[in-house]
Amino acid sequence: MFAAYDGRMSDHANARLFVWFRILFNCRFYYPVFTVLFLDLGLSIGEFAALNVVWALTSVILEVPSGALADRFGRRPLVVAAGVLMVLEMAVLCVMPPGRHDVVLWLFVVNRVLSGAAEACASGADEALAYDSLPEAERGVLWPRVMANLSRGTALGFVVSSITGSVLYDKHALTVLLRFLGLETTVTKELAMKLPLLLCLGTALACLAVTLRMTEKRSTMAGGAFWHSVSGTWRSILKTGGWIWRTRAAFALIVFGLVFDSVIRLFLTVASNFYRLVGIEEGWYGVIGTGVSLLGLVTAGWMEKCAQVLNARQNFTWMAVVVFAGLVAAAHPQQGWAGIMLVMPLFMSMRFLQFFLSHYLNEVVDSGQRATVLSFRGLTINLAYGVTTLLFGWQTRWVGGHLGLGADAPQVFAAALEWWPWWFAGTLLVAACWSMLRWAGRTHPERRSGCSNETDF
Repeated sequence: MFAAYDGRMSDHANARLFVWFRILFNCRFYYPVFTVLFLDLGLSIGEFAALNVVWALTSVILEVPSGALADRFGRRPLVVAAGVLMVLEMAVLCVMPPGRHDVVLWLFVVNRVLSGAAEACASGADEALAYDSLPEAERGVLWPRVMANLSRGTALGFVVSSITGSVLYDKHALTVLLRFLGLETTVTKELAMKLPLLLCLGTALACLAVTLRMTEKRSTMAGGAFWHSVSGTWRSILKTGGWIWRTRAAFALIVFGLVFDSVIRLFLTVASNFYRLVGIEEGWYGVIGTGVSLLGLVTAGWMEKCAQVLNARQNFTWMAVVVFAGLVAAAHPQQGWAGIMLVMPLFMSMRFLQFFLSHYLNEVVDSGQRATVLSFRGLTINLAYGVTTLLFGWQTRWVGGHLGLGADAPQVFAAALEWWPWWFAGTLLVAACWSMLRWAGRTHPERRSGCSNETDF
């Protein structure tokens, strides 16, 4: 799968293991039916939104401290902790008892806390561990290649997980498949709901095994008194936060990153509801995921090319146009496969966003604070996602009350989508004005330090 690595890349085990870690960590078999899973277990859209806020708050609280700890005491222990937490979060999902609302709700709270903690531990530490393992003089060439291979690997991973997860979740499709194989049995809905979760538990164990093979490539702080270590960690957090605030490129990347990510990720989270809205049956959800993943294989090379020939401002400008067009298409959904095709830009833009944020942010930060800066990126993105999800929950309740319908009604979801393009355009405009006014007439700090002009906004 990773044949595109050249000989130099094959010498850097952490880079290969980082790709495998991200694939196993992110390609989950329940993603094609994520929102539907919550609803089928007896939760409402409002509870679904609240649980995602719990996930985001957990990430917000732990994100930056975990990055600072990684920079101070080592990145590998935090990545291993992420693998352990992923195993625990999947184990909690596997014991969900369908139909017992209160038990399901509290188990989901535990799951969302464990998931948010896992995300916080991995965010920043895994990328910093892999990036600093590459020869310093070659990082500008090798890192885009690593990220392109990650995109290809993730695309293939989502092909497998999307098809498998959606087929296993559809009891009728699974029953037909088993009878085709000669097994005269009928699959119950309760069993079909568990199968994707059990497969995720297996990939979580594989993910943990990958983290245990990673090695630390930089010297770490020696131990010491506990309170001295705690105070030193918080000092490093404040120092890094101040650096981001003063550095135009880093600040702009983080601000624009959260604006793009929050609305794109919210759409991806409720995508299965959109499929239902345009009349696509559950059995086809995996086909959609497969198509998106196959497009990801094609676009991986485009990411590298965009990073080579365009600067950050140009790349984020064309992405803004693409995302806005996708949101307009979602706000005016066409029935059937035409509706799915028109929102494909939203699916693809998330891959480009992750690639550009990683490429440009790693360019402007030094090794000593890399994991902390990347954790600040994760913190702001997850905080923005949590706020946006909460606003979505409030929006559906308000729209439902205005229309005289329940918040879970398809008409309410369709009406809510009409607001999204203008929310994105408005927040993007505020971010652009803030960035321009804040540095009007100032010299860019990154220029004084010799940073590449490609990262200018």
